[in-house]
Amino acid sequence: MAGEEHSPVQKANAGPRAAAPAAEGEASAPGMSEADRRQVRLLTGIVIGLGMLLLAGLGVLLASVVMRGGKPPAAEKEMTLPLPSGAVVEGMTLDGVILALRVRAGQQREILVLDTRKGRLLRRVRLKEQKRAQD
Repeated sequence: MAGEEHSPVQKANAGPRAAAPAAEGEASAPGMSEADRRQVRLLTGIVIGLGMLLLAGLGVLLASVVMRGGKPPAAEKEMTLPLPSGAVVEGMTLDGVILALRVRAGQQREILVLDTRKGRLLRRVRLKEQKRAQD
């Protein structure tokens, strides 16, 4: 508009464009050198490539979920745990897929920790009674 004052930056930007115009569709600022334009093209290519890589990874993730049907792996339906003859299960506790059995066989007591999903014994903890010291 006539009569408006312009800042020095606006005046500089209003000047003639760079001698070599940018390729069609390419962003370029006035006074941008050829090296700067090459860097812009390189960075644009990198950003587009990384975006495509991100989308490909997301596609692989979604495909694997769809192929699985969104279900967790099937668990063993039956599990056999050998116990000593005369052993008695005194108690049990389930925490997610971990099952803890408190077992007594004669005077010996132990805790068996099992993974119910994989159907295997994770740990056997033998409990030993400690005698109290006389006061």
